[in-house]
Amino acid sequence: MKPVTVTSAEEVLENIQRYQRAVEQRPEIRARVAMVQSWYAFRDEKSHAWKFAPSKFIGYRDAKADRYLAESGKNGDFDGRVTERVLSEWFVVTEPGSKLERELMDALRKFLARFSKAPGARARISVLKSDVAAPTRSVSMGSLFDRISSDPAICGGRPCIKGTRMRVADIVEAIACGASRQELLADFDYLTEEDIAAALLYAARATEHRIVRTA
Repeated sequence: MKPVTVTSAEEVLENIQRYQRAVEQRPEIRARVAMVQSWYAFRDEKSHAWKFAPSKFIGYRDAKADRYLAESGKNGDFDGRVTERVLSEWFVVTEPGSKLERELMDALRKFLARFSKAPGARARISVLKSDVAAPTRSVSMGSLFDRISSDPAICGGRPCIKGTRMRVADIVEAIACGASRQELLADFDYLTEEDIAAALLYAARATEHRIVRTA
């Protein structure tokens, strides 16, 4: 039976989750990851982590590991040109050199490193169009500063995210050392994007002070 392509973004996201389970369980699939050129990704709402899968797996309905292994080779029925054309309805390739592409490539490397693998030299990543053109939320400075508190009984009174023991300094230092916002949100599930923004804004304002010049 000829494979049937997906007809909705929901099917694609389910297939990405299915691939995530398959690559964990099947060494034959892990052996192929370095050869994948076209990766597709979406951000998991719960963990805020990026999830990845190849087009030939997610572009067909009811993707199964065994059929993917049998049909995705040179003589198989799974055709990347077909799946990429179908997937372009909901996904777009990230712009080379963009902040989003760097973030995604870093996340992909970390994902594949779990299996002692690395992305191929020609690997590219596509994401949901909504992830590229996501609307920005307007947050007032006042509401951000409300997220910071200084309590003598918590961390010696050092500024922290309200209701936690996460210091402003910890967030700023983590980002300065290369951590992304997504990694912080994944590692500390009690943090929000607004908490991180509040910490950065608080730290920026703390460096402002009046310079007194003497004659």
